[in-house]
Amino acid sequence: MPRLFPAEELQLRPSSAGVLARLARLPGRSATPREQKVDEDKAAMDRLKEQGRELARKFKLGGYVLEPEQDGVTEHYGICYSDGTIRIRLRHATTGRLLKESSLVDTLCHELAHLKHFNHGPGFRRLYGKILDEARRQGYYQPGPGDTGPRQGSLFDGDGCGNHRAGAAPRRPTPER
Repeated sequence: MPRLFPAEELQLRPSSAGVLARLARLPGRSATPREQKVDEDKAAMDRLKEQGRELARKFKLGGYVLEPEQDGVTEHYGICYSDGTIRIRLRHATTGRLLKESSLVDTLCHELAHLKHFNHGPGFRRLYGKILDEARRQGYYQPGPGDTGPRQGSLFDGDGCGNHRAGAAPRRPTPER
């Protein structure tokens, strides 16, 4: 029986992506710096999501989504959009290192309070303080020695927080087309 193609050409060969994936699973291979960053960011975000779920449940703050902020954003540590999306910057703006856990939790508490109060008025400050105190009781917020108050305190003075433009929650940016 005549054949159009030799038998070896009819066998399936793994794609280059498949070969790379197989190599990545080999034991003893160390992760690249980029892979380490992705793993660190995922672990930090997973912790924050779990902590956020607990805190939001305790304070009856529902209907939000927690996401990592995009790389390169340096204007704020966190932002709460009017649709309930909260984004938190995970890395230091200049060093690129993962921010301290206490800073991340402080930012989380700040943004959770914005779900109820889209300003930095007295109601916001009371709720933020209560959420931060609960985070401390739960063991999520563990500031270093000498840290007596919230790290975000200086944001109340001016417009350092991305959340209080003209007293209202910012709208999510519309994608460029």
